[in-house]
Amino acid sequence: MYQIAFLFLACILVGFALLKVKAVGILVGLAAFLEIVGVLVILIFSVALLYLGFRTLFSRSW
Repeated sequence: MYQIAFLFLACILVGFALLKVKAVGILVGLAAFLEIVGVLVILIFSVALLYLGFRTLFSRSW
């Protein structure tokens, strides 16, 4: 269970890294795409992490 939570946290950090990517030269067109992907990754894995937290909280198995 904790391994999945750490994986989700790592994915959220990757999303923030994608937001900070500086595009140079040919990759300028990818900058907007990477920003959108970064925001989506952050949102999706944050919601998944919240779901895991609430599921653990209310399952009484911890």
